[in-house]
Amino acid sequence: MSTEDNNHQEQITRLVFPWKLSIFPVLELIFFISALWVSSSFLSLLLIVIAGILLSFSIHIFFHECVHFRDEYSTSIHILYSLLLGLPFDGYRIHHFNHHTHSNSLKDFSTTWYVTNNEKKPFSACRYTFGWLRQLTIAVSEPEPFDKTMGNVTQIKSRIGPQKIAIIILYMALALISIKAFLLYFALTYFGWAFSALHNYGQHPPNENEPVCTYANKTYNCFFFNNGLHWEHHQKPGLSWKQLTADDNSTRINYPHLINPCMETIMDKT
Repeated sequence: MSTEDNNHQEQITRLVFPWKLSIFPVLELIFFISALWVSSSFLSLLLIVIAGILLSFSIHIFFHECVHFRDEYSTSIHILYSLLLGLPFDGYRIHHFNHHTHSNSLKDFSTTWYVTNNEKKPFSACRYTFGWLRQLTIAVSEPEPFDKTMGNVTQIKSRIGPQKIAIIILYMALALISIKAFLLYFALTYFGWAFSALHNYGQHPPNENEPVCTYANKTYNCFFFNNGLHWEHHQKPGLSWKQLTADDNSTRINYPHLINPCMETIMDKT
């Protein structure tokens, strides 16, 4: 990260809470509660899938912004974020900073590649999406998983323990309330991170020498807070979503990242 980017980072860290972006976790929570209250099993599942899609956008928009530009939160905020994510917030922070450091190489925890018999092979979209939990459980052996300019990994790791405990307590509380509540929270977490994995697959498809791609549609980026400007974000991670603008040098795709893995990738500059 350049000196200019570091200056931007320091400036953005002092910005007010990103209230606009919080629409996604708020809607996620509303749909999750709605799934708890309805009596129809089919409707509960439909609502929880919608809540999962909203969680994926919470991850890629709201929590993503918080990870980059807010290092100092109170313990209660860290725990609240973790409960909304279904996973430790600071675990996501390490995961995402690692991604910026290694950008879909084999050292990237979210890489869309795997190695078998000493040969590098691409994950299929289906295997990558629904197998995210297995990928998550693979032990991280590197003591410094990302560029040190992005943060102190020891300090970040120290906050993960209490966040894990809070999630376990929530699961226990939900189980005491009802098995339905317990299962729906697990489904929310699973589907939310599955959709998030699919989104990441669209941002970093496992094609040799393929650059990070941007979906530059103005309407989409208006409603989704410049989430489509992924190439621009990787070039300047020190900029907030408000400061990102489509760059003429970016490689473009014709579909949003979340659905792009399911369709033919078409690159152009339109």
